[in-house]
Amino acid sequence: MEFLKRKTGWIGPMLLAIGITVIPRYWELRIESIPPLIPPPPAAINTIPKTQVVEDTIQNGTTLVATLVDYDVPAAIANEVADLIKPVFDVHKLRFGNPFRLEKEVDGSLKAFEYKIDDESILKVHKESDAYEAKVEKLDLETRQTTITAEIHSSLWEALSDLPKREYLAMELAEMFQWQVDFSTEIQPGDQIRLVIDESLHSGNFVKYGKIQAAELVNAGHRYRGFLFQDSYYDEKGVSLKRAILASPLKFTPRISSGFTQRRMHPILGVETSHLATDYAAPSGSAVVAVANGIVTFAGWNGGYGNLVRIKHAGGLASGYAHLSRIAAGIRPGHPIKQSELVGLVGQTGLATGPHLHFEMVKNGTPINAVPALKKGEPAPPIEGKMKAEFAESTALVRSKLNELESNPPVLTAAHR
Repeated sequence: MEFLKRKTGWIGPMLLAIGITVIPRYWELRIESIPPLIPPPPAAINTIPKTQVVEDTIQNGTTLVATLVDYDVPAAIANEVADLIKPVFDVHKLRFGNPFRLEKEVDGSLKAFEYKIDDESILKVHKESDAYEAKVEKLDLETRQTTITAEIHSSLWEALSDLPKREYLAMELAEMFQWQVDFSTEIQPGDQIRLVIDESLHSGNFVKYGKIQAAELVNAGHRYRGFLFQDSYYDEKGVSLKRAILASPLKFTPRISSGFTQRRMHPILGVETSHLATDYAAPSGSAVVAVANGIVTFAGWNGGYGNLVRIKHAGGLASGYAHLSRIAAGIRPGHPIKQSELVGLVGQTGLATGPHLHFEMVKNGTPINAVPALKKGEPAPPIEGKMKAEFAESTALVRSKLNELESNPPVLTAAHR
């Protein structure tokens, strides 16, 4: 037993010696195997962007200052910018829905502000050194001629749904062919539209359409064509598409909500009365125009008619426009008025259950049904002599383009360019 004690007595000191020499070396190896920490590049130290960009549209009823303040631009800077803009742009003319873009620092100070005034103009505000500069910049537009074809399935509006600015195209077409076709009641599935039109682009992107140079509408098997010549539209024989009287006092083909009749239950009074006029349903604020040249004989408030304008025309005709939300500036008794000139805006003043235009026509003092009267407008005499040769020459190219579109119809039936 004493021998075993002597044999094992040296083991403890030996283990201690191994621990003292090996363990530190082990930790040295562990430390050396850990990759050294590399400091991040300077750009990665601060990941918060120095400039914040906001893109939005102008809200209804707001101002420039309120718009900037809503995005945390200090009120003092917002007012400074508004005052700076005044010499180059009327800040009261901000339009609801127009887009804007602003750049600001994280502390809210404004770096830049851009607002789209219209298709051709942009208001730009930039900070140069310690001061702001404002200017209105006109876009450099490239104009070219293009063609459009479409097949109607349900409506003209639907047929143009794949195109930009379709509301402009629909309005122009409806106005051009308003005496030939009633776009509310006579359009049929399978009708065809073919257009030659100018378009403007900026940096290759579509901006707006120009005038329709030529158009063809095939409706129920009948072909109607119109060609632009000296700012008016004529058919292939040089006969003006325009009549002495417009087919409608509204800038589109409206829906008739109440027609001309000797007996009708009045929606407010609740009694049976005659309705010797035509009511056109239309959104409040829609433009109402004079159907023909004439002289204003009345403009103002007239009891149940609300805001009313009456116009005397040639040939014993007179027209009346009632329930207007407001009467256009300059419209007063004795004022000469031209066809298509603004009379006022659709409203529901006076005895009216909703926004609409109450439209009257009188012939030699007797009320007449406006709808057939407007459709029967006499055409102007055709172009003759030297003017006819000019018309043929100026429309030759667009005429050939329409012919080409007609002989080579598109494979697709949806509207496309």
